[in-house]
Amino acid sequence: MYYKKSNYSLLSMKKVLFFIPLFLMLVVFQSTFAQKDTSVLVVRGGHPYDTPDFENMCESLKGVKVDLVLDAHFKSMKLDAIKENYDAILFLNQNKYYEESKYTKEKYVNLTKEGVGMVFLHFTLSSQPNWDGYHDIVGGKWFLGEYTPDQAKRSTYFIDLEVDVKVLDNKHPVTEGLKDFTMTDVFYGNIHMEPEVHILLGSDNPKLAPIAWTQKYNNSKVVYIMPGYSKRAFENPSYKKLVTNALKYVGK
Repeated sequence: MYYKKSNYSLLSMKKVLFFIPLFLMLVVFQSTFAQKDTSVLVVRGGHPYDTPDFENMCESLKGVKVDLVLDAHFKSMKLDAIKENYDAILFLNQNKYYEESKYTKEKYVNLTKEGVGMVFLHFTLSSQPNWDGYHDIVGGKWFLGEYTPDQAKRSTYFIDLEVDVKVLDNKHPVTEGLKDFTMTDVFYGNIHMEPEVHILLGSDNPKLAPIAWTQKYNNSKVVYIMPGYSKRAFENPSYKKLVTNALKYVGK
């Protein structure tokens, strides 16, 4: 009786020892193939906005790891370093006062050739008024008054406007999990959009341009999201979901 019991214990131990390596292999497999965070370079500056609230939002996005830099820092970064370290770039920067250098212009274009995803927010639409290539990447343009003699062609803006945002394509990855929502921020009207862009979000307000769109430029996925100025936007759960989706989509 004692011998049989000992033999049974030995057999059980062998089974345990057999399954331990399998368990460890499973853990390693899951760790290796688990979805990693989307690594994002956040480029900001050149226009006032609710800065701390924007930064807090960026650092709270689920499944997204951010490095926040100023526009001047971004311009000094090497293309290879950006490509190696980041899946996507989130832009909340603006330059409407001077012509960008040839080096900076080439950097934007070369990033798209390398397939680095890009998400542009809010006033990026009015940046670089004299560089058409930039607006080809973004997919649209906000016409500044001082650069647009014809007043009828100048773009408009609406401060602290409450808007009922409508999901126009609920099958796109950028709108996944989103339903129609209401938010208050600064919105634009009378803008130019490239005919190739795919509109994702709109509204019932006829004075407003579409709220968000996407396109592919060279090898990069690009998303533009119109809101992105105030604390009320940065703390809106649906807006945060929208930005998160957009970064993960362009970063794949």
